Amino acid sequence: MAILVLAVVVGVAVFVWRSRRSSPQPVPRVDPLAGEPAVYDPHKIGVGDVVTYAGVDHVVRGSIVLEEGGSVWREHLLDGSSGRRWLSVEDDEGALELTLWTRREGTGLTPDGEVVLDDRVHRQIERGRATYTAEGTTGTPAAGSVDYADYRTSDGLRMIAFERWAPTQSWEVSTGRAVTRGELTVYHAAQGS
Repeated sequence: MAILVLAVVVGVAVFVWRSRRSSPQPVPRVDPLAGEPAVYDPHKIGVGDVVTYAGVDHVVRGSIVLEEGGSVWREHLLDGSSGRRWLSVEDDEGALELTLWTRREGTGLTPDGEVVLDDRVHRQIERGRATYTAEGTTGTPAAGSVDYADYRTSDGLRMIAFERWAPTQSWEVSTGRAVTRGELTVYHAAQGS
């Protein structure tokens, strides 16, 4: 009887030992806001990252990669306690340009000639059509094309962006403000990003 009990105990111990060895170990989760952020590459911002601007954390809900004639730029939908805004990341002739955009509803504006908004005259600086792919929450189809027109005041401080995502025919209007890389802190959602 003692031998039978000993055999059962050894059998259970071997079974428990093997099941612990063969079961996958959980991947430890890391708090993205813990510790000091590393120097970030703005071109690697993506869905799930946390972008801090003016002391407010924003989660990147979606990202759009746009391409026109070999030029590539990105737009990221940021969602935070101060509302939603877009962050565009672009290299323009070798210079990094970061711009925060806020959607403006009910302006009735279209990109025709000079545009007056908030008592400021804006002039067109760029216009075109780009193709894009999107991931996460963006409010756009997963891929398609977009017509755009960018405007700026003569002092360069105020910007307006017009975007018309195919197949819709109405223009979305956003006002923008250039930001420096140092004004943003980025915590990547995954280690090694």
